[in-house]
Amino acid sequence: MAAVALAPETIEQPTSLRAYRPLRITVGGPDTAGYLAAAAAGVASFAVFGLFTSLAPEFVGGTLHDSSRALAGLIVFTMFAAAAAAQTRTSPLNALARRSIGLLAQAAGVTVLAVGMHTANLALFLTGGIVANMGAGVLFKSAVGAVAAMAAPATRGEALASLFLISFVGMAVPALGIGVAERYISATTAVTWFTAVLLLLLAAVATLTVRSAAASRRTPRA
Repeated sequence: MAAVALAPETIEQPTSLRAYRPLRITVGGPDTAGYLAAAAAGVASFAVFGLFTSLAPEFVGGTLHDSSRALAGLIVFTMFAAAAAAQTRTSPLNALARRSIGLLAQAAGVTVLAVGMHTANLALFLTGGIVANMGAGVLFKSAVGAVAAMAAPATRGEALASLFLISFVGMAVPALGIGVAERYISATTAVTWFTAVLLLLLAAVATLTVRSAAASRRTPRA
């Protein structure tokens, strides 16, 4: 809080302050597809984060029959640490490379994860989780960078706030959905369906990214 209070303002304040509405989309035209791609990427990334936060204890305690909460906590810590490390290591790459790496790693990771759950294999579960979370971290970093680049300086805060609010929906819905689904089907089956939906969402991100790039090429620059 102290650091935020002391940080210098980078945007000139307008003469008349307007109401803060973070859910307003502040981009348009050729950037609309780019913003939708970033929002979908945020949902997909946070869905993986939410999945592992809720799934690790279930997998360790239910599938592996290990009551160690330290092990469950260690798994979650490892996943988030992998995401943070991947974000740091991919900083020198351009936005397209980060997004491509994030999409591929997340798709491969959740697929391996599903196999690990079907076979009750802790090594595959961890490998898939680490790769998926690394991809999610890189993909979300690319989404934040894309929104920051396409939004006007005066509305950048609103655009990023919108991205985070949309992304947190992705964190909540899978965790709640799998919890409800487990009342009727097994956790493994629920995760299999989650994997299929997530792969479709990642495909949508890739499609929107291509459309955004094509629209940007067609739009004349001043």
